[in-house]
Amino acid sequence: MAKIPTGATDEQRVDAEEILVDLARKASPAEVHQAGQNILARLDPDGREPDDREPLNPLRTLRFQRKRNGRLGILIEVDPILAAQTRAVLDPLAERRTTDEGEPDTRSMAERYGDAYGEIIGLVIASPELPIQAGDHTHIVVTIPFDILKTGYGQACLDFTETISATDARILACDCGIIPAVLGTEGEPLDVGRMKRIVTPGQRRALRIRDRGCGFPGCCRKPKHCQAHHIVDWILNGQSNMDNLALLCAHHHRLIHRSPWQVRIAKDGLPEFIPPDYLDPLQKPRRNTMHPPLASAS
Repeated sequence: MAKIPTGATDEQRVDAEEILVDLARKASPAEVHQAGQNILARLDPDGREPDDREPLNPLRTLRFQRKRNGRLGILIEVDPILAAQTRAVLDPLAERRTTDEGEPDTRSMAERYGDAYGEIIGLVIASPELPIQAGDHTHIVVTIPFDILKTGYGQACLDFTETISATDARILACDCGIIPAVLGTEGEPLDVGRMKRIVTPGQRRALRIRDRGCGFPGCCRKPKHCQAHHIVDWILNGQSNMDNLALLCAHHHRLIHRSPWQVRIAKDGLPEFIPPDYLDPLQKPRRNTMHPPLASAS
């Protein structure tokens, strides 16, 4: 009723009120709301006068909320344009995928959008144009005793604030920048070296040409959504060369680290995957045939 234009007559206001009050006795709130919108459309068909003023900066807010279970909640409100752009970016990455056993994707819509958001953050972190602070690119610092990192058991400290598992630390360490540091007996830094990429940009380009995307059988993820996986972990003296590297999307990278699936480089130089015996008692190697083949040389 408060939205009825000032030009409406008293009779029109009384009629509108009677319609809404009568409808409220028997209809749902959504139906009453729709009736109100119809009344406003008849009384003010032209709507509000257009605002010809220069638009202000769109209001966009993002808040972090620490939850009791230790997880971090993100509450974000954006303008319609950024909302449409966000959906356009996330929707393709949030499509349902086939599980490794060929079963339907059981993730909820919220879980699929959460995984898609993780892929977007991974793309940003891998970008060479990431903003620079104090002369260095933003990077993640994982602090963990070397012996625990080798075993995969225990916990690590992320950015000196968040706790993650040793397995997650190994996944991060598979394709990252390493800063060698020497610590004293009390944990004080005695010497900190320069950051060095484990997988060089040249090797990454070669992996994109060879694997053409995630190498896991049945996966369609493109190279830009993939990480370089060390078949033999670098912390176990695995070398960062093409015979020990394979491209994997974030989902299958975690799968390889946390399941009996195995990956190896075959004699022809291409990656192949060996399933667990409960999926295939013969453990016959599998390859990904979803990516388009490279053009044969003439």
